[in-house]
Amino acid sequence: MKIEVRFRGLESSDALREHAARQIHFHLSRFGNDVTAVLVRIADVNGPKGGIDKRCQISVHGTRFGSATLDEMSGDVYSAVDMAVQRIGRSIGRELDRARSDWRSGYALGRAS
Repeated sequence: MKIEVRFRGLESSDALREHAARQIHFHLSRFGNDVTAVLVRIADVNGPKGGIDKRCQISVHGTRFGSATLDEMSGDVYSAVDMAVQRIGRSIGRELDRARSDWRSGYALGRAS
């Protein structure tokens, strides 16, 4: 799986980049080759004003589900990354479960060739 981390409105940090990659491997590696690429965009929306303005946008591309994108906002950039990766992991899991059950129901009814 190819992982790319981009920053906008805040300085890039090796620690944050490694944290995002570690979270992605932890939550998405269970999907194996179904996940081919992950793009993480981390941004400070309001700049120095503060508040709940740290955004983490994750785009995941896969062989069996196409692509999925998710945004998460938080006051802390690390928690925004954590929540976004957890949510996208659950979303992809549901999507793959649906695809698996659709395939099985079609096979059981004799519609699969």
